[in-house]
Amino acid sequence: MEFKQAQVVGFSQTLIKRYQQFFELAPLNHDFVDQPQMQSKQIALYLTQAFQHHYQLTVQFNVQDHVQQVTGQLIRQINATTYLLKESRSNLYKIVTADQVRYILKN
Repeated sequence: MEFKQAQVVGFSQTLIKRYQQFFELAPLNHDFVDQPQMQSKQIALYLTQAFQHHYQLTVQFNVQDHVQQVTGQLIRQINATTYLLKESRSNLYKIVTADQVRYILKN
């Protein structure tokens, strides 16, 4: 039973690698480096500038026990510290508040 399960896992990992090569998709955590926490004033300034100049961003969020990374563009300002982020690889949207942000990188 374990042998069959190992075969299925191996097959699925190989299939994922082949699709990524075929469509030239980068792995999800390819560029992921756990960055230090930025200061709140710096985060607010970067969010404001990124929204005004329509920059592509990579944003790391503090999520309970791990760090999440999203790449996209801020498309709407909801209030002074809240923005709507559209992910670049999909049509998913995320509401971003300055409190959740760990690190911002301009692409």
